Amino acid sequence: MSGQVDQQIGQRIAIELTRHPSVAAAAVHGDDRLIAYLVPDPRHAPVVHRACRMAAAGSLAGLSLHEPAGELLVAQLNRTETDFLYREIFVENAYLRHGVGLPTDPVVVDVGANIGMFTLLAAQRSNRARIIAVEPVAELAHAASINAELHGVDVTVLNCGLGSHTGEVGFSYYPNNTLMSGIYGDAEEDRAVLRSYLRTAPDVELGAQFDRLVDDRMRAEPRRCRLITLAEVVAAHGIDRIDLLKIDVEKAEADVLAGIDPATWEKIDQVVLEVHDLRGRLRAVLDQLTAHGFDTVHEQDRRLELTPCHNVYARRSGARPPVLVESRPAQTRAALTAELRAFVIGQLADLPLPDDIVWVDQIDGVNAPAEMRASALTGRASAVLSSAWTALFGAGSDTPDADFFDLGGGSLTAVRLLAKIENQLGEEIVEPDLIFTTTRFGDLAAAIAVALRSRDGNDSG
Repeated sequence: MSGQVDQQIGQRIAIELTRHPSVAAAAVHGDDRLIAYLVPDPRHAPVVHRACRMAAAGSLAGLSLHEPAGELLVAQLNRTETDFLYREIFVENAYLRHGVGLPTDPVVVDVGANIGMFTLLAAQRSNRARIIAVEPVAELAHAASINAELHGVDVTVLNCGLGSHTGEVGFSYYPNNTLMSGIYGDAEEDRAVLRSYLRTAPDVELGAQFDRLVDDRMRAEPRRCRLITLAEVVAAHGIDRIDLLKIDVEKAEADVLAGIDPATWEKIDQVVLEVHDLRGRLRAVLDQLTAHGFDTVHEQDRRLELTPCHNVYARRSGARPPVLVESRPAQTRAALTAELRAFVIGQLADLPLPDDIVWVDQIDGVNAPAEMRASALTGRASAVLSSAWTALFGAGSDTPDADFFDLGGGSLTAVRLLAKIENQLGEEIVEPDLIFTTTRFGDLAAAIAVALRSRDGNDSG
């Protein structure tokens, strides 16, 4: 469609869109592209409605919204980590195996909650779950709280760490690899673990770009972390049982277990935890759990076979039986948009269909968000990026709105893309993280052009 859309046609399209129960209000604007701005209905589209409201109010505070696999709407810090967590927790069901599961009304303590992905899974499995999420990193605890609010889940989020005693300790925070943050952060040791994990991927290409990506992921910020014990959490929150204790705390798992007194051990029916098998720790943890009356199983993900990371599953024979139910489907913008597209095909037989659907908090004063506006694709930067991009994703993939991750990109694809760009434009023309934060082709081309102009001092980009 070319030219400004006729105002009356836009109004007719908007009226038809509001006939769908998930749409509370609509406006349609366009010149080269016809964009429908829709306000989600709070009753029929509560999650998307809350997401729009929170984004407009500034509640995200440094977080972005993402829908891994188009299946779950979450607030996040890093998209690659969010996709990894979704695959591990929701697709591969990594924490609920070997008989470990959730009863009808579980009490769950999620230690090392990160942005709250396992918390959301537990809530999906039972709307009667009581969940305590423990996360020492303020940014991640904030994300866990936002995600609980986003999905209407009653979760108590504690911004602290669990340990063997109460106090305060140093903490290594990796903002570009939050999953490896912890009180026992060791730059060289953690870098070796990340390298080992990445090297298990097929067609991995080692070299300078690979090393730069690892270095970027392992850039550490020193923090201070408040510690309490699980026994103190149980006492403070009046917990009379723990159906599932999940622990993923990056080498501090033995400390968490040491902070459990005998009375608290008696309240715990199931434990699932990641163990770093350093200096015989796996055997020690298994023996400790067995001594407290648990049957145990342990396994290692094939992608972690070059690392010391193992998963341990422990369950008492008298634990309440898990309820075998499928997770309730979560509402997403992608699913709602697909539903709207199918709806308007039938409703707008004599009218043009919107090219894009954008969910907003309100219609008044609406403007296309920055991410919907393609950058100008001119000059050397665009040509170089186009060559590298299409070599990885195929001819025709270099459209302005094409997204690196939606096309299947990941950490190792980024290494290859970076190598191809730097082969043409010179080393260190862009930071490795740029590919992860500026994911659309048009925006990435514009960012590379800016970097070229800054380096060369002219308009050669």
